[in-house]
Amino acid sequence: MYSWQKNEIKITKDSKIFIGLGDSFTQGEGACSLDIWKKYNWDLKNMSDRENRTEINKSNLENSWVHKICQKHLTDFIPINMGMTGRGNRASVKELYLHPDLEIEKAKEKIVVLMLTGYERFDFIHKHFFNHLHFYTMWPNKDAPIEESKLWDSYREFIWSDRFGIIETLLSIAELKNWCIVNNAMLIITSAFRPEYRREYFFEKIQHDNGNFMDEKIDYIDNLVDIIDWNRYLRPEGFNCMTDYLLHLEGREDLILEESAAKYYEFGMSHENLSPKGYITKCAHPSYKGHEAIADVIYKHIIKYKN
Repeated sequence: MYSWQKNEIKITKDSKIFIGLGDSFTQGEGACSLDIWKKYNWDLKNMSDRENRTEINKSNLENSWVHKICQKHLTDFIPINMGMTGRGNRASVKELYLHPDLEIEKAKEKIVVLMLTGYERFDFIHKHFFNHLHFYTMWPNKDAPIEESKLWDSYREFIWSDRFGIIETLLSIAELKNWCIVNNAMLIITSAFRPEYRREYFFEKIQHDNGNFMDEKIDYIDNLVDIIDWNRYLRPEGFNCMTDYLLHLEGREDLILEESAAKYYEFGMSHENLSPKGYITKCAHPSYKGHEAIADVIYKHIIKYKN
């Protein structure tokens, strides 16, 4: 969270708070107003210029699903957006502990939504730990064009596997569940852009990962994957992730894949500004309109959950 963002949050024992955890799909990257996009000529390079970011970040935040759900539906709740662009699930969950000054635990009612990101990402505390960016995140990309390419190469060669990524994600979710139990918070879990977050996929990858068969009983793996309460897992209108749902709203179900969001990204980045129906930006993130749709479907799930 940015310091200017935190300065606007005041929590008392009578507060109701709505917390969003995740990556750029939660933080609201690309959700800024059309006026902001036009001001920077729909140029992603101009939009990423550090000198312009405060204005853009504030507009993104205001239009994120975390804020939209409180503006439209949960009007007596305080929105707390802990999303961080580029981070993984490990960082998303641990961010809950890194704002003791907000005293979120004392609020009388809490709803937490974790919008899962890619399980291939692995986060650890950034050695400089500066404002907003608390974690450094690795991907298992070979020969990544970054200064830390040797680190990423080693991650890919010596640490990464689908089994590793899935079990790490399950352990992060277990940590989040415990926080919610201790603090009497409602927990909603969904996926931003990974359709693979399904029980059968998790079971298969844990049991048999690239020729490496796990020497554990079926019951053991069952209990592991059921760290996620799949009956309460949010599938927006029956779709596996939010990007699939946005493609549905665009009338492009033909681009929905079972184990990848590749065609979603190709579709989003193929436009000069917004997608034809306006739900997806040229940077392949949900637009302000996309975030409104996401907020609506999360609220619908919350009502179902409460009932």
